[in-house]
Amino acid sequence: MKFDKLVLLSMVLCAVVLAGELMAYGPSVHNYSADAQIEEGSFNISVSASDAENYSAIIMDNGAHPAPTQIYIYLDDRYNESLRDVTDAIGLKGIDMGYAIDQMCKLLKIRGFDNIQVCDDEQLLNAMTEDMNGPMSKGLLVMSYALPESIYSGSADSLLFDWMGHGGSLYWMSSPIGMFYHGENGLVTVENSQELFFGKDCMNMAFAGLALSAIDAGGLTEALALKWNRVLYGLDTSGMDGAVALGFSQDGYSSVSMVPFGNGMICVAGGIYDRYQREDMAQLIASGITCYSQILEIRSGDVIRGTAEFSCEVPDGSDGLSAYVYLGGYYVVYGRSFVCSAV
Repeated sequence: MKFDKLVLLSMVLCAVVLAGELMAYGPSVHNYSADAQIEEGSFNISVSASDAENYSAIIMDNGAHPAPTQIYIYLDDRYNESLRDVTDAIGLKGIDMGYAIDQMCKLLKIRGFDNIQVCDDEQLLNAMTEDMNGPMSKGLLVMSYALPESIYSGSADSLLFDWMGHGGSLYWMSSPIGMFYHGENGLVTVENSQELFFGKDCMNMAFAGLALSAIDAGGLTEALALKWNRVLYGLDTSGMDGAVALGFSQDGYSSVSMVPFGNGMICVAGGIYDRYQREDMAQLIASGITCYSQILEIRSGDVIRGTAEFSCEVPDGSDGLSAYVYLGGYYVVYGRSFVCSAV
């Protein structure tokens, strides 16, 4: 009998250990969901969690400038070929391009944004050329230090500028925007790159320390849980009509800048490549916030093994309404963006 009890105890202990392994490495046991819809002049939002989580919701009107519903991520096959030249020129920190793109895709998908196309030179050229044939709401994320000459050639007649003018949104991180491009015979430096993109010199190429001042931006920095406080390669947006600065600032430069360009925009994240920068960029893309967004309301709170519900009155004449809802605060576990019609 004593032997049987020992066997039974061993079996119970094994079962407990196995259950722990399944909890740690098996499929997630956490359930999250959100919903948003307009009814009788109100934007009604609900968010649910099977455990205790902090939630945030940002309700906005993007008007005639819809946020990107698809994102291209540029896969630079020549990244390592010219990295040494860029490192010698500006001390850029190199990255593993494939790993960085994989991690960015995962961060976007957690936030409900899965319309992602990873493009090499030829694929990106074909996609952006096709976009010019009609209305679009597309974005391009660049984590490299250079685009191919077929997309950007250091001149105002580059496809990139036509594409943004047509409504495309360019998201740039980890390097000075537009300073280089991949030419037929190697890397080319563009001396007037800042003027091409912004009409003036406005990029921080000197200060690489911590940005100490949080930018309120109408509550958006806190609402998006932005945390990367570096402004190297960031912009000073003062005097730029319609520009928005987010995140953190130092000496007039901001860690995140959004600047209108034609019917599209440019979003620049300052600092060298870092996982916190990557997470902030995922928030910016998935949220659908652009420099054209009018923020109607920001809500936050806790949901504990249940559902939280709240409403926002829809202003008369609103168009392009959307809401971004996410759970987890600084460590996002779930997110979704909803686009609704006020009609």
